[in-house]
Amino acid sequence: MKRFAVIMCAGLGMYCLLTAGLTGSAAAAPKGSAAYKATQMAAAPKPAETTTPAPAAQPAPAATPGVNPITQAAVKAGIFACTSRINEVMSYITANSTSGAYLFLPKKLPDQSIFSVSVEVQVKDVQPLYASATFAPLTSGQAGAVYDVVEYVPQSCDYMEKNIFKNLKRIGILKKDIRILDGGSVKIFLMPAGTGCVVIKKEVVQ
Repeated sequence: MKRFAVIMCAGLGMYCLLTAGLTGSAAAAPKGSAAYKATQMAAAPKPAETTTPAPAAQPAPAATPGVNPITQAAVKAGIFACTSRINEVMSYITANSTSGAYLFLPKKLPDQSIFSVSVEVQVKDVQPLYASATFAPLTSGQAGAVYDVVEYVPQSCDYMEKNIFKNLKRIGILKKDIRILDGGSVKIFLMPAGTGCVVIKKEVVQ
């Protein structure tokens, strides 16, 4: 059987449904902060004089553990109101993978505007995934987000619905061919693509 990954059907905070031997706790933060080594410098003592050691050299600042690089880029761009939500969602999307991102940065009032990002997610031995997430500050003082994860699988949409997503109820068809499966806050869309299927996971997080 071909190895393939199935888009996670659980929401944030739940376990990801994955195949191909991949593990996936949903909101795992990236492991490994930047390491640094501090060095101390002391003035060489002069004969018959009391000397004072020179102050220790300042180490290079380490990256904050658990902070996603996209979150760091958003903060650098002046986006602060949504940082917690950005970190939550992007750490979830990019967990156990390597990824590259394109940021749609606000041109004005960054901390009061919509921020969006498109991501290519690479997982070993499986097809690449495309993900998109958009964030906005709410009047409640919190931040809202919506994200999509898109994956092509060689199996048919019939197979995906009846086997991989068999515990999810079909709640409709968008128009003619794209099926909608209900996973609670998460919705799964199955779109035929040749003999395979494009699986789209969408969730609104508030």
